[in-house]
This record gives sequence, C-alpha cells and structure tokens, in this order.
Amino acid sequence: MLRIQIPLAVLVLTLVSAISPPAYGGIVLDYSNDQANGDFFGNNPTAKNALEAAVADINAVLNLNLGAITNDVATGTSGGGSTELNFDFRYSYTNPSTGASVNIADTTLPANEIRIFVGARNLGGTTLGQGGPTGSGINISGFVGGGDAADAVADAMTNYHHRRGDGPVISNFSGSVAGAAYSFDMGPTIGNLWFDQDTDNDGNADDSALLNANWHFDHTTSVATGKSDFYSVALHETMHAIGVGVSDSWDSLVSGTDWTGAEVIALNGTGTGIIDGGGGHFAENLMSISVVDGSAQEVAMDPNITDGTRKYLTLLDIAVLRDIGYSNASAVPEPSSLAAICLLAGSLSLRRRRRATA
Repeated sequence: MLRIQIPLAVLVLTLVSAISPPAYGGIVLDYSNDQANGDFFGNNPTAKNALEAAVADINAVLNLNLGAITNDVATGTSGGGSTELNFDFRYSYTNPSTGASVNIADTTLPANEIRIFVGARNLGGTTLGQGGPTGSGINISGFVGGGDAADAVADAMTNYHHRRGDGPVISNFSGSVAGAAYSFDMGPTIGNLWFDQDTDNDGNADDSALLNANWHFDHTTSVATGKSDFYSVALHETMHAIGVGVSDSWDSLVSGTDWTGAEVIALNGTGTGIIDGGGGHFAENLMSISVVDGSAQEVAMDPNITDGTRKYLTLLDIAVLRDIGYSNASAVPEPSSLAAICLLAGSLSLRRRRRATA
C-alpha cells in the first residue's frame, strides 16, 4: 500500500464577518485583523463608510452566481475503496494590517459570497492601497491499493467545490499523483486589501489630523483639492481583490499591452494598447462612460488617480468583469453613488498630482 502525502503547515482560522453579507450575496468585508491591529476603520468610521459604499457599488453590478463551498476536501475512490485520494484545499492571505501571511485550514463559504480581509498599514512612496485574491495550496493524502488512481482522481474532481461555477479562474493546481494527472481551477473565494496610513512616509502611522489632511474619507461630498479620495481607491483595490488584474483569467486575455477579451473589444472597438506596461491595469488615461451619470471618465482600473478627483465604475470596468468570467455583471446604477451624481463633474475637474494605486 502506497501512501502519498504533501504536508502543509496551517493555522486554523475561523472566518468572522464584521458586516452581514447582502441578502443577494456578494463581497463581504472582514475587519478582524484591523480590529486586532490598531483598528483603523473603527477609529475612522467615515473611511469605513466609504469602503462599504464602494463594495456595495461593485456588488450591485456583479450579480454573482457562485456555488457554495461546503467541504474543502475533495475525496475520490476507486477499486471498491482500495484506492482513496484526498485533495485538501488551503488558502493563505496577507494580514492587511501587519503584512504577515495567514493560513486558513478550513474554508467554507455560502453561495455567492467572496470574503475580503481589510485593514491599513504603512505603504511607501505614493502608493495609496493594494489588493488582490489570496494564495492557495493543496494537501494530497491517501493510499493507492488495487484500484485505479486515475479513476480516484476523476472521482475527486466531481466532488470539488472551489471552481464555484462562475467568475474568474484565480489560479490552477495541476500535477500528478501515483501517475494520475489532476487539474483544479480555483475560483474567487478569499481576498485581501489594505490602505496607506503613513501618508507622509515617516515610518509611523499618521494621527487623525494628518490622515484627514491627505485622505478624503467622506464619499458623500466632493473631493477636496489635493486630497486622495478613499472611495475611489477602495473601489479600485476591491476590483483587484476579486481577480481584476490578478488572476489566471485576466492573464489569459493579456498579450503585451493588448486585451483580447470580446466584451471589452465590442464596447471599446479595439483591445490594442489598452493595458498598461505592468499588465495588471488598463492603460493610464483610458476613458470610458461612468455608470452613474453617463459622463466621460477615466476607467476605475487605471493605475493612478488624480488628487482631488473621484472615480466610479465605468462601462469598460464592467465589461472586463464579464470578460474574466463574471458572466452576469451588468451596468446598473450604483445605489450608494446616486446621491453623489451632482458632485461628479466638479470633483473630476480638480486635477493635480497623481498618486498610485496598486
């Protein structure tokens, strides 16, 4: 009897949501790391409101159709049980407040939910925020007796929930065990994002006065001259956390600075030259139509934002969601932004220096 096991050290973590998931499913924010490390959002409730407004606006267009993850171990058998293979899927994310890697041993999620861990920490230079999906791993164990390992792998793949049926392929695990090939696509499940709390780059977290001198936290008012709009950065980084610019599906549609996805090309007329040199954003200064009021606006997934301005989702941002696999994404008015329609023209006219998102 051959036993196959690839060990993976894990820290068991219970996922606790700090806000209730929307009734229709969607992105759920987890503040537990932030609360344990300085409580940036507890101390800055207006910033929390802006973040949750950005997430609500993305949820409003996503119309998720993701399957539930009810068991993170996929087991396959063959030969009447003489061969059994267990594929135990593990996730790891970056603690948004400390930068440390945190491993999640057991991950179950309801249908149509993506969990994102949020926080703040010191970022260098002009970077305002960073976000992306989590890493993942696989622990393979079991035994090969008189059964066929290929049949056991095939059986395990029918019991596997992590592709989730819709949305982008975030990553893929491929290999072989006992000579039998396996390939598992991982769908959107867990993400992380964080914001800069050291705006003067002195290595220390800013006090309230300095934070408010550099960040514009209130998403219901026009952005003050010279300030970075927290809502806009939250919108951008949340899009990264669900796979935009950071997923296998995105990478498969990028060729140099060209985009090959049909939805974006149909809307824009071309995909040539619309991806930035780093490969993870639309090209700088690419324009589209705001879904809030139909005005021309830089896309939300431009790599930079001009101080004193606000960005909303645009038709191109939503088209790219469809291209990478969110098949039901549609351009409907964003509920938390409707009250701010009258502010859009004024805020977009205030252009000063540009600061980077990531």
